[in-house]
Amino acid sequence: MIHFGAQLRAGLMRRADLPALICNDLGPLSGTTCLAAMDQVRAGLAAAGLPAGSRIAIIAPQPRHAALAFVACLQSHVAAPLNPDYTRDEFLFYLKDLQPGLVLLGAGATAAAEAAVASCGLPSLRLGDEVFQAAPQVTAAQKVSQIGAVGGNLPALSAADAPGLILHTSGTTARPKMVALSQENLASSSANIAESLRLNDEDISLCAMPLFHIHGLMACLGAALVAGGAVVLAGRFQPERFVDCLLRHGPTWFSAVPTLHLALMHHLDQRAAPMDHALRFIRSSSAPLPPSVIARLEGYFEAPVIEAYGMTEASHQIASNPLPPAVRKPGTVGQAFGTSVAILDDQGTACAAGVVGNVVITGAGVTPGYVENPSANLEAFQPTGFWTGDLGALDEDGYLRLTGRCKEIVNRGGQKISPREIDEALIAIPGITDAVAFAQPHASLGEDLLAAVCLAPGTDLTGEAIRLRLFERLVDYKVPSQIAVVDAIPVGATGKRQRLQMWSALQGHFSAPMRAPVTPVEIILCEFTAEILGQERIGLDDNFFNLGGNSILGVELSVTLGDLLGCYIPPTVIFRHPTPAGLSAFVLGRLSDQDLAQLDQVVRSLAEVDEVAET
Repeated sequence: MIHFGAQLRAGLMRRADLPALICNDLGPLSGTTCLAAMDQVRAGLAAAGLPAGSRIAIIAPQPRHAALAFVACLQSHVAAPLNPDYTRDEFLFYLKDLQPGLVLLGAGATAAAEAAVASCGLPSLRLGDEVFQAAPQVTAAQKVSQIGAVGGNLPALSAADAPGLILHTSGTTARPKMVALSQENLASSSANIAESLRLNDEDISLCAMPLFHIHGLMACLGAALVAGGAVVLAGRFQPERFVDCLLRHGPTWFSAVPTLHLALMHHLDQRAAPMDHALRFIRSSSAPLPPSVIARLEGYFEAPVIEAYGMTEASHQIASNPLPPAVRKPGTVGQAFGTSVAILDDQGTACAAGVVGNVVITGAGVTPGYVENPSANLEAFQPTGFWTGDLGALDEDGYLRLTGRCKEIVNRGGQKISPREIDEALIAIPGITDAVAFAQPHASLGEDLLAAVCLAPGTDLTGEAIRLRLFERLVDYKVPSQIAVVDAIPVGATGKRQRLQMWSALQGHFSAPMRAPVTPVEIILCEFTAEILGQERIGLDDNFFNLGGNSILGVELSVTLGDLLGCYIPPTVIFRHPTPAGLSAFVLGRLSDQDLAQLDQVVRSLAEVDEVAET
């Protein structure tokens, strides 16, 4: 069995006199400097009386401190990095859940972090840039408040089957689960990532992913160091800073989530000249990357995009597309690499090639289980392997195409829709830079489908215009009832969008002040649509389906309006134009001036009836 902490130490030793960590603030830090700093941290933990194997929470806003703390803790303890931007209440939850023996507080830790650590009564050590400089021997006065230099005996390496890392799942649908990953899990995954990308000691990784998430820790940092390469720590993703790092430090690769790739491409689209860079490939993981974005990235950088598939419970990588000249298949996440992937139906029977089912994995990188969560373990860990919660299909060559998360599938009145398919159809429309489709709770359908999009500057597209274009690309029932144009699509701390929380985050964009009907056609459409829906009144922009409409009520509305207006309105038209404003444009194109005059008289009669009723 292999020990991940030992792998990292060996990788740093290979760069003894070469840059290992490259920071804009401190410049390059050699492998020797990093090893000395790592042992200072270990000595500080020993001086604080922390037993080997204890959990250590890491709260480090600066990536150099986060990277150092991670590497140091993995030698003899269990690293538990936390998002440094948590609120006090969030820190309290995660610290109480983790029950760490100590907290490593990096320079710049927030008042919320400080308050939570104090409230929990946890011992802490502070980690600043002085750790990268020569320091005196540890003294008794340094045991509690400050990390000192190497002194005395350092604790021995933990066992290869011992826990090395604990991370929480995102917790979008329930209480976050703690994932325990052993040293062997981590070592296996890092070796798989390095091998699949053919990393070597001449490679430089550009890390803009957070170092409290499995993607950043294992791909951007861990695999790069294990391969003997260097890592540029770009910090929190900002397009300008990222491009500056590309130009200044000459990284040979970077790995990121799709939202970061989209933001980068949006920024690069504004540049007048191509960029001079040293990239030999670009990696994408943590969520599927639309093929159209892959094409844009490859066209700009003239470097292949390697789409991979990973998750926390697998110590990150599960599958990966290969580097050229081997075959890459855009729209897939490649073939299993270091794991075994099976597609099973709900009864656990293997699906034929091309058939969508549950993605089930086995392998040395897969966690032995969630911490103190027997119900979650019982559900996820079956004799057939770990059920990831993802849906996908394997083609005849073993390439995996992901179609979505089981819990993200939208059940629209019995029609099952994969939101990812809608995302891709939207992004393929010129002028749309980002898109997300998601479910909205619905009284009669169970769930309805909505979407939000971001537009490139100067793009003149409305939500309704986008809907009409989707009808050219998708079957009717897959077209969202409403599409909102937003400035940005919300993402979590790791850059991943949490689809199950989109409705609560964006619902304000789907409501607007009521616009009253004015013309006779508009009045009739609003009055009788409201009556069929059991509403007191509706406005021109209110959506039939969002107000509780369904296919049965749509047929009833079609018949009622046809009788009133004297022109047939097929139910499919109501689906395509679910607002009175949209239907009005359709109706006006089919009525003569004489018809409109008659409708005006109908509206006058209705108004008189209402006036008498009120009297």
